[in-house]
Amino acid sequence: MPNSRSAPPGAILLATDLSARCDRALSRALQLARQWNARLVVATVLPPVPAQRMIAGILDAPDPLVREHARQSVEWRLRLDLGAEADGIALEVRIGEGHVGRALLQLAAEAGCGLIVTGIASDPAFELPALGSSVLWLTRHCPLPLLVVHRRVRAPYRNLAVATDFSESARHATCQALDLFGPPLRLALVHALETPGSALLAGDREMLQAQARLRANEQARDFQAGLPTLAAPGQVQAVIEPGDPARLLRQHAEAEDIDLAVVGTHGRGALFELLIGSVARRLVATLETDTLLVRDPRSLPPQPEP
Repeated sequence: MPNSRSAPPGAILLATDLSARCDRALSRALQLARQWNARLVVATVLPPVPAQRMIAGILDAPDPLVREHARQSVEWRLRLDLGAEADGIALEVRIGEGHVGRALLQLAAEAGCGLIVTGIASDPAFELPALGSSVLWLTRHCPLPLLVVHRRVRAPYRNLAVATDFSESARHATCQALDLFGPPLRLALVHALETPGSALLAGDREMLQAQARLRANEQARDFQAGLPTLAAPGQVQAVIEPGDPARLLRQHAEAEDIDLAVVGTHGRGALFELLIGSVARRLVATLETDTLLVRDPRSLPPQPEP
């Protein structure tokens, strides 16, 4: 395991839909670009040409003119939103078309980005993320670390909580977060114990849970020993409790004022399901802490879903 940080990414992609919900993501992307001296690529995806015609009110113009009008309008809006905040930062504006998730990944690859940043807000009427399927699609398919921003920027990330099942996928996510954000003041390893079956007698359940906790404490020590030395022993805390992993991560983040929650998208045990289906939707929609999602490079899907 390396003892020093890898170089931070030279470029960051901010995925925005131009709404106010992305303002916090914009502020965080600007802070990271300054911290890493990185290029900031601000990207959005245009709707299909028929929708562009309706929005612009130019129903009879040829397609190339409609596209150019839409691109100029979007670029003007993006640069207006950035304003003086972007002074001193190498800035690019890129605009894609088509499927939002695929277009963003293509733009990130073309610009050589090492991190995608986006924002999200809850729609209480439907209990769904306002950015909806696009962010959830990225959680399943993005090969780059994906940072979902919820909070206003107060300072660089320093207090991190990692959801871990002690697998190699969780180790990869932890090391990726440490590489990106440097030595934290605190690093919590949050592990959800599997609850013994309800059919067991109370004494048996307590014994099995005690044994599981002992094994988890041993795994936590081994896991910590394999981390880079920039995660100093005095900074690392193991949080091992029974329950749902998403709920446990959320409760710890709220109780300890965690700056950033880190989740590996593939692993074994309970965490394997953490970013699948309704659990993913609940985590992304309800966790009020900024969240870094890191995909295990060995588990990239061969073909993204439409």
